[in-house]
Amino acid sequence: MPELDDGVQLSVDNLHMSFGGVAALRGVSIQVRQGEIFSIIGPNGAGKTVLLNCISGLYRPQRGKILFEGKDITHLRPYQRARLGLSRSFQKIELFRGMTVLDNIRLGRHIHMRAGLLDGGIYLGGAAREEIQNRDFIEREIVDLLEIAHIRNKVVGMLPYGLQKRVELARALALQPKILLLDEPMAGLNLEEVEDMARFILDANEDKKWLVTGVLVEHDMGVVMDISHHVAVLNFGEKIAEGAPEEIQRDERVHEAYLGEKEELYVTRR
Repeated sequence: MPELDDGVQLSVDNLHMSFGGVAALRGVSIQVRQGEIFSIIGPNGAGKTVLLNCISGLYRPQRGKILFEGKDITHLRPYQRARLGLSRSFQKIELFRGMTVLDNIRLGRHIHMRAGLLDGGIYLGGAAREEIQNRDFIEREIVDLLEIAHIRNKVVGMLPYGLQKRVELARALALQPKILLLDEPMAGLNLEEVEDMARFILDANEDKKWLVTGVLVEHDMGVVMDISHHVAVLNFGEKIAEGAPEEIQRDERVHEAYLGEKEELYVTRR
């Protein structure tokens, strides 16, 4: 296993994941440094979401290791990884559509709740204070950061798609994660919504109240090249390139993986 560099927060080493006879990941290794935005890109079917699912614990790889802050989490369950500080959003929105925005976000705070069943049922003393503190955190930090005060009491299923994506990000942030795993957060959004979402991700990464490390799976190359510190490229389950955005833009293997020929692939928003 490669030695960890200083500042590496998440290390994926030689990950293999197969479904029947289909190899979704073949020896993939990445190292994500604390405080950066690390993007994973590649054509459809390259293994990007499978890699994210392995990191979050939804899938258990057949081979390889996953280290989080030096701790081997390869065999931990998703809720155990969440307790350590891993949070995620999903490619397809996974919200409770019949619940309000605030109720959905509060679910992300559940892992921080310490009151037991009896205390919660009586709802006095520590249980009441704990809920008030968590409610204040959601209202003061998350609702304000994501600019969703105007919809906080709305039923999620009645909201436009773009706002639902914002609520899912809010729920992931409610966990106060150390690393935020984002699976195609820009998918299905219009240009204005994409710019807003990119701004929210940058704020969570850069604001001293949050300083969240981001691992991003995304198809919008303009966003990837604008906000990422490092980019890894997968193709047919293998990592074919990794580096700074400007290095990835010049990599011939990346161009060929996407287009089958050497053409200009990226248009940044700057």
